Amino acid sequence: MTTVDVPERARPADDLLRSHRGFRLLLASDVVSRTGGHVALVALPLLAVLVLDASAQQVGLLVAASTLAFLVVALPAGVWVDRLRQRSVLVAADLVRALVLLSVPVTAAFGALSLGQLYVVALVIGVGNVFFDVAQQGYVTYLVGKDRLLAGFSKLEVAGNGSQLAGPPLGGALVQVITASGALAFNAVAHLASAWLLGRIRPPEPQVHRPGGRPRLGRELTIGVRYVAGQPILRLVVLHGMIALLFEYALLTVQPLLLVNTLGLSPAAYGLVTGAVAVGGVVGSVFANRFVATFGIARTLWLPFAVTFPLLLLMPLVGQGWLVALYPIGYAAYIGGSAIQNVAQITYRQAICPPELHGRMNSAMRFLMWGMMPVGGLFGGFLVQAVGERTALWVCAVGMLASLLPMLGRPVLRLPRDAGIGQG
Repeated sequence: MTTVDVPERARPADDLLRSHRGFRLLLASDVVSRTGGHVALVALPLLAVLVLDASAQQVGLLVAASTLAFLVVALPAGVWVDRLRQRSVLVAADLVRALVLLSVPVTAAFGALSLGQLYVVALVIGVGNVFFDVAQQGYVTYLVGKDRLLAGFSKLEVAGNGSQLAGPPLGGALVQVITASGALAFNAVAHLASAWLLGRIRPPEPQVHRPGGRPRLGRELTIGVRYVAGQPILRLVVLHGMIALLFEYALLTVQPLLLVNTLGLSPAAYGLVTGAVAVGGVVGSVFANRFVATFGIARTLWLPFAVTFPLLLLMPLVGQGWLVALYPIGYAAYIGGSAIQNVAQITYRQAICPPELHGRMNSAMRFLMWGMMPVGGLFGGFLVQAVGERTALWVCAVGMLASLLPMLGRPVLRLPRDAGIGQG
């Protein structure tokens, strides 16, 4: 196994990153882009439910469409990203997402908006998300170096969860004040701002030159999958992610139907409730470095789940009045534990993987885990149709709880404290 220097104490790396102009711009871009993305995550289903009177199955199809790209293009995305300047991929992904989002308010202004268009918009956004996410992780490794990976990914995790904290309430408020299509226009502007910030990073990373010209997809598509399959820890991370994302994205189909249609929350209240979920992620990501320093990377791969995931069982008890709070409390605990573990597992996999395989390794992880998201969206619509919203929520909560079991497997529990990557 490759040994790299990943410091246990993150303070010196934090100091270096604060003075790193390129990383500051990347972090600002991430905050802006993700905040806009969380606005869209609220606005798209509300637009479907409140304006186009979408059914449970149609909402599930919309959720599936927004994530289908992780199943269809994640693997070839990794091959292409490994052959391109990753910053250019990030900028292009932002510009494409901005353009397709602007189509919604334009067609809405002419009274021509349809569910079919929303499906197409969701699909294109999903493709942009795939390329952005795959390129960003490799670009962070290039930008900050392996000795600052833990600090870099921890800061990005804080930023991502902070964006999730702000995005849904902002999205709900925008839907209530300027309509859902106007909220999507805001998201488009956010992606344009993100592209501008990324374009200011200097100098660009060098082009990676590889023999053979154009990628031979038939051969190269499987390289990342074979690498992941050959790493026992990554196999368990993938299994956990597949189970968790299947039921979490089923939950995202159930969520607007239960909270808005059944409990009668307004768009603004819905945004506040779903945004409150991110409090757990912010807290978890802020303390992730300290958690790793205290318990080591190996224990951080499973301990946060064991502590926080049981609180998921509060979510199906949601009801009127103060009982509404049970939903974000349970969900926030899940997000918080996931945020802490996510910093550890991303640091681990980026550290052990050869740099020339980063794109294909990350895309393989995305394909295997995030490929379950569209399946989960469709599954959620089926659940609501078959057993009703409340029982569907119980199924989702129990399934998300069960996802911790792979991370209690023997390979994880037997890892040395520093996970074998030279933490010290």
